[in-house]
Amino acid sequence: MATVTVAGRQELTARVMAKLGDGGRVLLVGDAGMGKSTVLRSIAVMIGERPGLSLSASPVETDARMPFVTLIDLFAGVPAEHFERLPAATLRVVELALRRRDPAGQELDTLGVCLGMLDLLRLMTDATPVTLVMDDVQWVDQASAEVLAFALRRLGAGRLSVLGALRSGETPRLALPDAVSLEVGPLPMDALVPVVVARAGGLVGRQIAQRICTLSGGNPLFALEIAAAVGRSGVRPVPGQPLPVPVHLDTLMRQRLALLPATARDTVRMAATAYRPTLPLLDQAGCHTAEADLTAASEAGICDLDSSGRVAFGHPLLRAAVYAEAPVIVRMAMHARLVQVSIDPIDRARHMALATGLEDETVAVALTTAAELAGRRGASGVARELIGMAALRTPASNRAGWATRKLAEARYAYQGGLLSEAREAAGEVLAAEAPRPLRMSAWLAVLEASGDAIGQLGDQVAAACAEAEAGGEPQPWVRVYAAAHHAAALRTDAALADASWAAQAAATAGDVRAELRALHVLLRVKSRLGQPCDEETAQARRLLAGRADLGEAALLIHHELAWHHYDNDRYDEAYDELRAAVRLAEDCGTVGGLELVLHLLARVEWRRGQGASALATVARLQQLAVDVEPASANLVSWALAEAEAATGSLPRAVELAERVIVATERVGDLDKLAQFCQQLGAWRLVAGDPAGAVAVLRRAHLLVRGLPIGNQTRLLLADLVEAHADAGDLTQARGLLAELRGADTQPASVLAVAARQRAEAVLAFAEGRADDAIDLLSSAADRCRALGTPIELYRVLLLAAGIERRRRRRGAARALLDEATEACLAAGLTTGVDRLAREAARLMPTQNRRDTPLTPMEKRIVALVVQGATNREVARDLSIAVTTVEGSLTKIYRQFQVRSRVELVRAFELIDSPVA
Repeated sequence: MATVTVAGRQELTARVMAKLGDGGRVLLVGDAGMGKSTVLRSIAVMIGERPGLSLSASPVETDARMPFVTLIDLFAGVPAEHFERLPAATLRVVELALRRRDPAGQELDTLGVCLGMLDLLRLMTDATPVTLVMDDVQWVDQASAEVLAFALRRLGAGRLSVLGALRSGETPRLALPDAVSLEVGPLPMDALVPVVVARAGGLVGRQIAQRICTLSGGNPLFALEIAAAVGRSGVRPVPGQPLPVPVHLDTLMRQRLALLPATARDTVRMAATAYRPTLPLLDQAGCHTAEADLTAASEAGICDLDSSGRVAFGHPLLRAAVYAEAPVIVRMAMHARLVQVSIDPIDRARHMALATGLEDETVAVALTTAAELAGRRGASGVARELIGMAALRTPASNRAGWATRKLAEARYAYQGGLLSEAREAAGEVLAAEAPRPLRMSAWLAVLEASGDAIGQLGDQVAAACAEAEAGGEPQPWVRVYAAAHHAAALRTDAALADASWAAQAAATAGDVRAELRALHVLLRVKSRLGQPCDEETAQARRLLAGRADLGEAALLIHHELAWHHYDNDRYDEAYDELRAAVRLAEDCGTVGGLELVLHLLARVEWRRGQGASALATVARLQQLAVDVEPASANLVSWALAEAEAATGSLPRAVELAERVIVATERVGDLDKLAQFCQQLGAWRLVAGDPAGAVAVLRRAHLLVRGLPIGNQTRLLLADLVEAHADAGDLTQARGLLAELRGADTQPASVLAVAARQRAEAVLAFAEGRADDAIDLLSSAADRCRALGTPIELYRVLLLAAGIERRRRRRGAARALLDEATEACLAAGLTTGVDRLAREAARLMPTQNRRDTPLTPMEKRIVALVVQGATNREVARDLSIAVTTVEGSLTKIYRQFQVRSRVELVRAFELIDSPVA
């Protein structure tokens, strides 16, 4: 069973497990609600899956007054065999302390209990690894604390692992000698936001969820309480209005405020209402005794002045609680006072909006102006909030003004990467009685924010086209999205027709962005079909020349131009194009289309053998997905699968890829689905699963059947030929190879030719033509070397080495494996290195390998290394420290005169592993 760590706590969990591995002691420390218990329970499950005995206790406050309660809970799960090994006198004392026998008025000697429990723990730790897991250590009773501390001091490090959790600010009765304290801090927003969205029952989007996370200070308990309160209310949060505050905190704040004088209470409320409260601002707003008032508030534990002279609340929720505690009419009056003294136009507009609950066009105009200012500053999230408030304040009689502001809200949401919110705002306009031009804009906003789901939006595309035709005016943007819809569904003829029309109409109208988006679709489809696109490329470059204000359209063009280079083996040109796109995005603050650029950049880096750079690019892509809602979320997940396939575990990569494929199919993006299935098939081939490869590659083949054969389809057919040949279906393999050879009427890339030769070699070997197979693979390897593509070279050399091994030509096989290993090491392809090590081990003579003078633990370490496990994975599986693994391997290297993992697996073959 796979162990699942708590989201956002993987690094902390790994540190704890490493400390516990060699009998260490760890204390998790954090504020109430920060998730200490959740992390502790997760780690306890992981410990329970290891060999040994795990004892746990979770005392509560009332337990602290009852002697030996924690000991009784801890030792309740100890098997009877351990007690039976104790001397009779010691056993009686231990059983009395643990209430395993009736005390019948007998008194317990504290020293006797300490010595008895020490003896029991020694017997247990001699027999098996033991870990004590204690939540809320601050509630361990005094008697249990004394006994455990006595035993822990005398057992020493390495004999007994201990994991505890302690609330910050508490002094535990139980001292843990040599314990390492690890802080359980705020949960990262990327882990907390999805949970908040789910807990709120669909009533909050990403931006409100981020606001809740900020308000909670990353405290999961607080964040989930706020989200649950929103869910119970059944009402979407309104911009500018306070979010629900956890009941216990609200009650506490009301009690503290009630102790303050009326003037101090007014000052504290004003500080909570102002966006940047300072002493001068509070004085101007009528709080003339602010300094004395804040002194009283500080003594009450509410707020204080920081070193810069600003009012600071100890936690964001304290400020929210103060603000929410005030009656609505009081809050409105405070906002009205702040309108008069606020200098910043954005702050002033917010206060104007919240000073009244009525529709007011003057307020709406002020908010619109402030939103435009925030947008120019690059603060799209603030702009969206302000324009949303403007729409709420727009009088019902001004439907056009309301719709215009809602469309601006959709635009700001899209610019900020909030695609769901953009679709929602535009959808409200479509559901209302808005003028036709505004409805047309709303359709475009919905389609623009559709992301990967554009292939599913046939009804919406048809409705938008009908709306455009009813207006009698050319709408190139509508046809751009229609073309994108057809391209995603692999209807290439329709995509080319719509994109060509849109490009011409946009050029006539002088709409450069629309023309670039149309050219993007043309380049995308023609590149996939292997058709020439020199004319479109030249026009795109003319439009881009000297322009730095084209945003997403420019990034998409750069992506397609880079793809054309990538598809034709021009990796340096592709890299330069993509780096230029990244710099453009950085200069302009553009996020739309950036995930496509980063993903292709990572693929180029993998292809060029730049593993470290590729991993850094994937990490940046992950961070982008945290910061915004990417239009191609499945692409982000696929990039993680690619990284896992190269540097982690191929089975885990396959598992992740299968989930992404299901999600991609769900949104109807058949273009990406075909690409993903093709790549998954290649991974299954390398993993030695030809039957699984056939299934997924045939699916990809069915998706692209009927389309002209380009380089990517040639690669697909080559893998399919190899999979059928490996699976023993030579008739199918021959038929597919004939189809592949029939595509040679059009020029093929060097990599596609190498892939075809690899497929021909596999089929030749299956037909008994081993010499022909080696000749074909030798030619394919030469092409991969010339291109500088180590991953493809690895595949070719691996196959050649397998054939040579079967021909009993061990020297030739070893030379091929050595070259492949060097290529993989240079490229950072650790999964390839591990696989090659297993293949190299099969070349070693079998005699005496199982009789080497190793300890049982050393044999288990070597066995896992031969299987391809990393030092960290070995440590995890054997419940030992990473340093122990490293030390053992060093000893084994020295003893058997080897210098590396590769040489080690050549010297030992403790397990058998099939060759793919």
